[in-house]
Amino acid sequence: MGDGVALVADIGRQSVRFGLTGGEEGTDPREQQRFFNADHPTFTSALITYLTRVGLRDARLPSALAVAGPVRGDLINLTGSRWYISLAGVEAVLRERPIALNECSANALALTRLPQAAFTPLSGPPPKPPSPQGNYAVVGIGTGLGVSALIGADGRLVPVQSEAGHIAFAPQTAEEERFAAFCRSRGMLVEVETLLSAGGLLLAYEALSGGKRLRAPEDVTRNVGRDPICTDVVRMFAQHLGAFVGDLALTFDAWDGVFLTGAIARALQVDLAGPCFRKRMEARIAFRRPLSEVPVALVNRNDLELIGAAAALRNA
Repeated sequence: MGDGVALVADIGRQSVRFGLTGGEEGTDPREQQRFFNADHPTFTSALITYLTRVGLRDARLPSALAVAGPVRGDLINLTGSRWYISLAGVEAVLRERPIALNECSANALALTRLPQAAFTPLSGPPPKPPSPQGNYAVVGIGTGLGVSALIGADGRLVPVQSEAGHIAFAPQTAEEERFAAFCRSRGMLVEVETLLSAGGLLLAYEALSGGKRLRAPEDVTRNVGRDPICTDVVRMFAQHLGAFVGDLALTFDAWDGVFLTGAIARALQVDLAGPCFRKRMEARIAFRRPLSEVPVALVNRNDLELIGAAAALRNA
């Protein structure tokens, strides 16, 4: 690795964030800079700009890329973005083959590097940091809905990526039926992410208000208790997220904990700590009691992808 310095990147639908890890300054990502996709025709253009700014344009650098999309083969298409990532192209710039992983897997790996103070308990049993003896689900709620798991195997935690955010939306209440019908009337295929995302908050407000539109997700989250439609939207959001979290706990055998990450989850902390989230999570014919014993925690960090990418380099 030369002097031990490596590049880490969080590559999202709208922007990419670069950082450095390793060397004498330690493993915590540093020299972080963000570039917007709209300002650069390709990922490589943003990468070269960053390397030039930090004085490493001609350096040979190992790297780990946390990518908003499935990682399969050399060419990675970013979900909902015009960018794509060519691992061979990145290798040509950095002169080292990059490690690539789904951003949700990076989120999961990051949890193994965080102190207890990074986890805020929601309702239910208190959370504990991930242990190699446990199984965990990780749900990231932001621009999209990301899902991964940490599975204990052979004395270590293995990240498991998924695209579970794109499974079909299954309405259970009259409000959820109304939301789904509104989406279908616009010719949309309704997935879980259609509701459980930043855009989903705005779409849900439009659906429940009879067509009124808000400009930003914050217009919904900051007006709970003042605007009755915002209150209804956030309640529906928290309920459906609870149901989805329960599904994931059952799917991944994640009896040891579920972790919620992302800007939307942090913005809705008070609402997710309320009873409607937990009630829907535990609403099952079977396994109600085991689900009542699953801890759910909010992760209070906004740099998990870079931390997880750095962890992937150390695990390589």
